[in-house]
Amino acid sequence: MDKKIAYFAGCTANYIEPEVGIATILVLEKNGFHPVFPKQKCCAVPQLAYGNRRSFFRHAEANVRSLAEAGCDIVTACTSCALAIKRDYPRLLNSQEARAVAARTYDIMEYLVMLNASSLLNTTFHPINLNLSYHAPCHLRTLGQKLITNRLELLRLIPGTSVKWIDWGCCGMAGTFGVKRSNYMVSMAIGRALFEEIIRLAPDLVTTECPGCKMQISQGTGITVTHPIQIVKEAYGL
Repeated sequence: MDKKIAYFAGCTANYIEPEVGIATILVLEKNGFHPVFPKQKCCAVPQLAYGNRRSFFRHAEANVRSLAEAGCDIVTACTSCALAIKRDYPRLLNSQEARAVAARTYDIMEYLVMLNASSLLNTTFHPINLNLSYHAPCHLRTLGQKLITNRLELLRLIPGTSVKWIDWGCCGMAGTFGVKRSNYMVSMAIGRALFEEIIRLAPDLVTTECPGCKMQISQGTGITVTHPIQIVKEAYGL
């Protein structure tokens, strides 16, 4: 029987990178899940970063109500959305409903790792000959080192795939900081050590969960950057 699971897409997958959302849905379906798409607003990380607390609370409360009504586990492919729902919502809304939603929310790679640990993940991966460099977004680091280590081990289950974590700090995008023209040079300077190390290693692809990191690393290195869930999708032959 199909298992219901709620997908929180986030603004980027919804409007800019639908391929990440499609990959997430396909991988969940491959593992016997029935994804649903509850009504949702922006996770409100940008509003919180700029001090617009009124807008943050309006978005957060609406998302918590909708996700709670779904009555199932929740996954998102965006680490910023995951951080908002798992940490910021229960901390700032301070409601039992927000805490319950947070306890059932996972970033998609975290969820696949959890399935694998319980021998519930479909690991019939096709070989993909890839040399990957992995960048851990700052918002993922905030959620814990173990989440990074475990997803690297999961990617290494794909035959022919090697993955190296490039642990050189922030890429410099820092949310919307690097998007502003006035911050461009500073933003690129922050990420320079990371860019230089990736260029030195010359991987086939760079992989990271954060859409901001993806834009910044692609700009700084000229190398294609993709979300890990898209690599998993390819390994399933989807």
